[in-house]
Amino acid sequence: MQNFTLDVSEFLTHVGKDVPQPEQYNYGVTRDGIRHFAYAVPDTNALYLDDAYAADTRWRGIIAPPGYLYAHGSPAWLGKFPGIKDANGKELSNADNATEEWEFFRPVRVGDTILSHGKIEDATLKRSRKLGECVLVKEGMRFTNQKGEIVAKLSSYSFRFDGAATAERGGVGQSYPPLEDGQFTRNVSTPPLLPGTQPTPQRRYDAPRFFEDVNEGDDITPWEYGPLMAFDIGRYNAATIGTGYDRIGRMGHIPDAFAPGVLRIQWFGAMLSRWGGPGSWVTRISQRNEEWVLVGYSITCGGRVTRKKVVDGRCLVEADIWCRSELGFQTNSGVAEIELESRERPTRAR
Repeated sequence: MQNFTLDVSEFLTHVGKDVPQPEQYNYGVTRDGIRHFAYAVPDTNALYLDDAYAADTRWRGIIAPPGYLYAHGSPAWLGKFPGIKDANGKELSNADNATEEWEFFRPVRVGDTILSHGKIEDATLKRSRKLGECVLVKEGMRFTNQKGEIVAKLSSYSFRFDGAATAERGGVGQSYPPLEDGQFTRNVSTPPLLPGTQPTPQRRYDAPRFFEDVNEGDDITPWEYGPLMAFDIGRYNAATIGTGYDRIGRMGHIPDAFAPGVLRIQWFGAMLSRWGGPGSWVTRISQRNEEWVLVGYSITCGGRVTRKKVVDGRCLVEADIWCRSELGFQTNSGVAEIELESRERPTRAR
């Protein structure tokens, strides 16, 4: 049995308490909010941007991308609850995302009002080679619309640890080559893209994909992005938390600015939606953060169909998914499920 010096007694008093997020960045869903989020991913799917096009799909109007609900709520505030202390009484304030599992039940539409509730479901003492003594916190979130309907649920894990002590042990992100002497970051400064000063991003009109045309073992068209820069991170943060803070100043245990783990959900959602076409519906994305995604490098997300099934008349496809750095190592792995249109069965609007 391992002996731990961390005191989590105060933190455990929060476990199981379902509470509303103190303040959300957004409550109302607007066309502009969806547009800004889509540009930030970036995912220029016309389903999120073109009223006339979206009205001619099964959705009968613009809907929000998978993962858009981060613009309304986040489990990050749960991971910041006080009450995890070391042997000297120092509060462990560093929190890093580890895994996430999203379930999407209903589309989020312009005019909706979204409320987010969360709770700490569990807290377990761990000992990690890189993080040392730490606490693995399980967080749960649910998102409801103005009708009280649950539109999505999120289950996530994050680590709470001592960042300074982790830095002394060599830090994280060790799969990357070290910065050169005198080099502060691999980020390249980019000018601000003010509306009206740059061409409007070209919208993407995806072809439909039908359930009957998919086979187990099929590859999902990869999603390529990068090289990632701090501007990309700041743009995403501005769309979700209201600030362009890009962490270019780094943390002591991380060697450079990085993409937050939650951004991977958006990349996977963009990949799956593009592959599935305008009539598809991503029902589930579950992924684990295995390595950091640092600025200056490109990534490729991919996937492979593992199973086809029909459940209650819905044509569902399961897939393994992953994200890899241009350096050759894997940054994320997980599974997903997507509902496709069928030539043989009418697809119900959700």
